[in-house]
Amino acid sequence: MIQGRYADGRAAITHDAECDIGPDAITFRVRDAQHIWPYGDLRRADDGAGLIVLKRRPDTGERLMLDADAKDTLRAAAPSLFRPRAFGVEPPSVVGGLIAGAWSLAAVFLVGVPLAAAPIADIIPPRYREQIADISWSQVEALTEFCDDSDEASRVLNDLAYRMMTAANVEGRDDIWVIIVDAPIPNAFALPDNSIVVTDDLIALADHPDELTGVIAHEIAHIERNHVLKNIIRSVGAGIFFDIVFGGAGAGQAVAIASVNLASLSYSRDDETDADMRGLEYLDAAGIDTGGLARLFDRLAEQYEGEEASDFPSLFSTHPATSARAEVARQRSRAGLAPSMNAADWRIVQSSCGMDPAAGTESEETPKPPEQEGVAKP
Repeated sequence: MIQGRYADGRAAITHDAECDIGPDAITFRVRDAQHIWPYGDLRRADDGAGLIVLKRRPDTGERLMLDADAKDTLRAAAPSLFRPRAFGVEPPSVVGGLIAGAWSLAAVFLVGVPLAAAPIADIIPPRYREQIADISWSQVEALTEFCDDSDEASRVLNDLAYRMMTAANVEGRDDIWVIIVDAPIPNAFALPDNSIVVTDDLIALADHPDELTGVIAHEIAHIERNHVLKNIIRSVGAGIFFDIVFGGAGAGQAVAIASVNLASLSYSRDDETDADMRGLEYLDAAGIDTGGLARLFDRLAEQYEGEEASDFPSLFSTHPATSARAEVARQRSRAGLAPSMNAADWRIVQSSCGMDPAAGTESEETPKPPEQEGVAKP
């Protein structure tokens, strides 16, 4: 039996795992749950820290980490996991063929990929989507910190997101998940692996659960419409192309990492408007007041009044203007709807990342619906 560590991909914590390296699969137990991962479904995601890191295909976000001492045993049972392809590197014949035509196609991709972003995003193979997601996560991890106390808050937000997606019949809703991070800016953004990152400062900025819920609905819409990958391809088509050519390593990886800059990416006007309208549909379908999102937009417009567009949190820096987006949400607002979270769940969310919910109401009653908070109704 070999000792390892397991991460479920939804929380920034790992658990002890007792691993048995069998002839066809690695079987491990975490607490009372047993997991069986066939070798044919596995790929390597080593981080350079000396650990063997295994992930599933397609990538679920889960990771199984083994000490280097397990290398010989694992190599004997699953030699395929030590070949270049397990690390995302194509066989030499494939790489050679791609490189042979790379230079003749370079001009086409430099100009044509951004223009053809939508159809490319719809057909890009899952493996390349995973590579782009890994690059994105490396940037998130460099700029934020995971919160050890946010598991329960993440569960609340994931349950809420799933309720909205079920009400609006969103396909692929089982693959969309929300995680909370500690970052010094109020923001939320979606990543290519269908995850939604919410910062603690955004939670702190929200005066009512419906405000945060409206932002999450907006990000779900970006995922459902495939705006995330389309936007990355449009912005960094050449980087992704070279990353594919070089199999996610060396020059291709360097170009891609330099190109996939989350801080500088912004959605087009059409994509942002599309996500706004679809997100409002989620709220309507789930019986959640859209006025919360309008109030949050108003507060951000006031907070960042006079600032350059580049100083805005990325969620709010794109077109249409924040005031116009607030008005659209306000026009759809309905009085008398119950808050999207009860008082207990909202307090759990407000307490994540070491935050103190005492700044809000101390009442055990359900948060007041919008019309009781002085919100104007059309």
